[in-house]
Amino acid sequence: MATADVAAAKCRGFTLIELMVALAILALLFLLGMPSFITYLRNSEIRSTSESIINGLRTASAEATRLNSRVAFKFTGTGADWTINAINDPLADVDCTDLGPAIQQFKSKEAGSGAKVTITPSDKSVVCFTGLGRVWKQGSAGDHIQQIDIEPSVSGAEGRPLRIIVDDTAPTDPTKPRGLRMCDPDPALTSLTPPDPRAC
Repeated sequence: MATADVAAAKCRGFTLIELMVALAILALLFLLGMPSFITYLRNSEIRSTSESIINGLRTASAEATRLNSRVAFKFTGTGADWTINAINDPLADVDCTDLGPAIQQFKSKEAGSGAKVTITPSDKSVVCFTGLGRVWKQGSAGDHIQQIDIEPSVSGAEGRPLRIIVDDTAPTDPTKPRGLRMCDPDPALTSLTPPDPRAC
């Protein structure tokens, strides 16, 4: 009889109360972890979008050097969609508007829809690179894209924004290189001593 009782005890499953307590604990853990997970996803999309843009800019610069001719990086439509195009007539086209077929292109949906791109100046969508791989008309404010800010697409949402400096027309820190770089626009980073290298 004792053996039958032991066997019956081994086969016994969960009671309904035990199952409900386990589900309540799982739901609580899920609710506590969800905000952090959403922030992690948002930061991943911002980072992916930023890296796709700066890699596109670097590819355009490398293509200009390879072709020994001007090449344009252009934002197309809204968001982070971009293309890289050679200039059809680089000697005549001083404004980089006569674009040839796309060398490479990127659609923002590849990186996700959680990032918003803001271009400065807002009326420009193109930056050209010379045959030396440098920004065409470097230092000329208003002639081409100067900086690109990538932040959460939802206003007020938590996320770590990033900035891409394309052409720093008036660098405040002479130790930082001019031209392409990705940085963190958080003002708290610049006030650190020594300054954080991630800071803009």
